[in-house]
Amino acid sequence: MKLDRNVNTTGLGKYALINLRTNSVEWGRAGEPDEFFVIKLRDRHARAALLAYAESMSSADPEFADEVHNLADRASMLNPFCKEPD
Repeated sequence: MKLDRNVNTTGLGKYALINLRTNSVEWGRAGEPDEFFVIKLRDRHARAALLAYAESMSSADPEFADEVHNLADRASMLNPFCKEPD
């Protein structure tokens, strides 16, 4: 499986983000300042990704790392919506 942005002619991914602070749409094109990667909590690999991110943030911002760790708990394989990414 490839990322959507790598298989279409626009270079756009599967999702866009709505930035509520600036009331703008961020398209996330590769190499642009607003590039992003979305991980839904129902993705069966989300927990591992979020735990790694929380660990990486733990010394810089323990409070934020704890919040991300709590998200990881909701992304476990026990989540009733858990599925393979598509």
